[in-house]
Parts: sequence; C-alpha cells; structure tokens
Amino acid sequence: MRMLRLLLPGALLLLAACSGDAGLPFSADPLQGCFATSARKPADFRIDKEGGQYFVFFNRDGQWQREPNALHKASTSEISRYFRDDAAQIDSALIRMAGGFGIFHFNKGATLKGKASDSDYMALMLIGAGPVYAVRCP
Repeated sequence: MRMLRLLLPGALLLLAACSGDAGLPFSADPLQGCFATSARKPADFRIDKEGGQYFVFFNRDGQWQREPNALHKASTSEISRYFRDDAAQIDSALIRMAGGFGIFHFNKGATLKGKASDSDYMALMLIGAGPVYAVRCP
C-alpha cells in the first residue's frame, strides 16, 4: 500500500502530461493542425483558428508567417468549383477567397483522382495542387 501511495502521484502527473493534444498531428477539427507535402517532412503550413476564423501560416525559413486574410469555410457549391464531379467526396474545405490556397479534407473511403492512398487531405497552393499529410506541429 505504501508503494502505491508513492507511485500514484507520479502516475497521475504522467497521465496529465499525456492527455493534452499539443504537438499531435490531429485535432477534433480536421481542418486545424500542421500539414506537409510528404508524411516524412516537417510541416510546410499550419491552420489555426483565431477569433472564430481560420488562418493559414506558412513556414518560411523556420519562421511561421500568418497570411493576413482569413480562410473561408467552403460550401458544397464552392467545393464543386474545384472538384466538379467529386465534390460529394469532400467532407470540408477552407479556401482563400482571393484564390491561391485551399485545403480539402476527404470523406472516409474517398477515391477521387489525385488522392493519395495514405492521406485524407489535398491542398491547392500557388505552386500547384496535390496531397498533403497531417503532421506533428513543431
């Protein structure tokens, strides 16, 4: 019993430290977090929510730089502009109204062309479009 009393505070501390989601690649909101163009690369961009609005931050030379304009949660009709025949396979999306950026989260089991088999995301950036991966935030 004495041993249990000695171990219990340490176990509770360890449990409390592990219960947070800081640094984990996934959050309850699939559109928030850090993303990379490869599952084995560090984060290229992250999506945060501030004051009820989503913002994208790009990692430039080791510094996170927030884009000034908030992202817009896309409607189904807006998603269909990007995925004309496959909009029903997109669960949710954030786009920059001025263009040049969007992140799309697929429904479970989505099979549209260009989707990586090991990622549930695709991003549209100025440099092109392709799969992105949820990664650990630094």
